[in-house]
Amino acid sequence: MFSGFYFKGTHFPFSSNASSKVFGFSRILVLFLLLFSFSFSAFGQGENPSKQGPSDPDILFRIAEEAYKDRRFYKAAESLRNFLVLYPGNPKKNRVLGLLKDCFLKLDRPEKALEVSLDLYKMEPTGEFGLESYLEAGRLLAKMGEIDQAKQIFSSICRQSYSRAMAEKAALEFSGIDLLSDGEESSPEGESCREK
Repeated sequence: MFSGFYFKGTHFPFSSNASSKVFGFSRILVLFLLLFSFSFSAFGQGENPSKQGPSDPDILFRIAEEAYKDRRFYKAAESLRNFLVLYPGNPKKNRVLGLLKDCFLKLDRPEKALEVSLDLYKMEPTGEFGLESYLEAGRLLAKMGEIDQAKQIFSSICRQSYSRAMAEKAALEFSGIDLLSDGEESSPEGESCREK
């Protein structure tokens, strides 16, 4: 008898031995599965990631930017928070945090904007961007009525030696606080800051 199969009609006769029938069928099944899995892996790995278009972080950031432009600040903040959770080491992190801070300011959530400003400062404490964020944190504290904490931040910026422009801005903030305080003398920190 013929020991194998042939493709005549719709039936596949095997040898009469039952074990060889199972063995022959299992070889065909294994071969089919190998070919099937190889074809999917070849198609999946053959694509060049640079030609695929924008990546997931880019898409998520673009969604947040569009929501911000459409004045849907809650939606933008939600997308930006998701971005930070999913892609914590992404190079756009500073831009994401800056936009998130702006969203919180638009949503009248100064305490959240303060947190983001302080996070930005911690990421770059000696750079212009970080010091600008720290200055913004001081301004937010002053608006929230936390004058002493705001003065501490302005004084800290005045004492740093990384950016003279930021020290001058902090001195102006001291001047503004001193002008708004009723009948109080100007603070010694503000005087020393303005003298530099």
